[in-house]
Amino acid sequence: MSKTQLKMVVLYADVSGSTRLYETYGDKIAKSDVRICLDLLTEVAEKYDGKKIKEIGDEIMCMFHRPDKAAEAAIEMNQALQEAREDKRFESGDIHVKMGWHYGSGTFRGDDIIGGAPIIAQQVIGMAKRDEILTTQTCIDELPGIIKCTANFIDRVEAEDGSGDINVYALPWDEDDDGATVVTSSQEVTGETAHGSLVLHYRDKQIEMNPGNTHCRIGRGEDNDLTVYGNFTSRHHGEIYYRHGRFHVSDMSTNGTSIVQEGHDFVRLHREEKILHGTGIISFGGKPDTDPEASVKYECVRANN
Repeated sequence: MSKTQLKMVVLYADVSGSTRLYETYGDKIAKSDVRICLDLLTEVAEKYDGKKIKEIGDEIMCMFHRPDKAAEAAIEMNQALQEAREDKRFESGDIHVKMGWHYGSGTFRGDDIIGGAPIIAQQVIGMAKRDEILTTQTCIDELPGIIKCTANFIDRVEAEDGSGDINVYALPWDEDDDGATVVTSSQEVTGETAHGSLVLHYRDKQIEMNPGNTHCRIGRGEDNDLTVYGNFTSRHHGEIYYRHGRFHVSDMSTNGTSIVQEGHDFVRLHREEKILHGTGIISFGGKPDTDPEASVKYECVRANN
């Protein structure tokens, strides 16, 4: 038995709606489809230097040494399952999973892992819905910018291992991913520079964001919260979101996002994020002076105003 505490990523992936699967299709088909699913997840984990530790019914537990590898594996797991559904590999035709993972301390005990990493990973997967990938702040902090900037804040909860509060995030895995349902953080917003609201102006539309309206997806597609018709605006170009008392803009596009804050120099983001301050213009794809249809005016309002 090893008692050495190691830093590791523990990832759980659980077949969603497995009870309904067994009730609807019977044991033979359900067991076959779950087996195909878990084998596919294991294959993807190993591709990213991960290891299957154990199976618990219709759930798999994997271990990774690096958060970036775990993130890439989790994203590809969902993509691989989507391809398997499209290729009609499942007799039921509709197998989905939910995932939760955490980067923390763990100890090997025989063929199992104990410690904070599996405890919190299990807590996080309990918050996930079908097709969701949920993780924690410690994982997000270790990810490259191209993945980090797409993460959506979900909630702040008390860790079940007694280590304090943890921030939980969702990682989108598909361009058409609608993202996760946002729960307003219970973290108190303080400080004289905290944002009370953010007002966006585009054409004849005005959107007010605040701690109760925390996300605004922006892009050329009509399914966004704000549709922007710029010449170089991507279908799902970026997002403005509220986190820890501030409004952030994140870019997840091909052509980048420009910010011109009043009284400051021009800033361009590409697969990055930035906290918004004051008033100015955000241009999704082109520059404000060359592509006015891509430009959104913004105004941050302080919480104590």
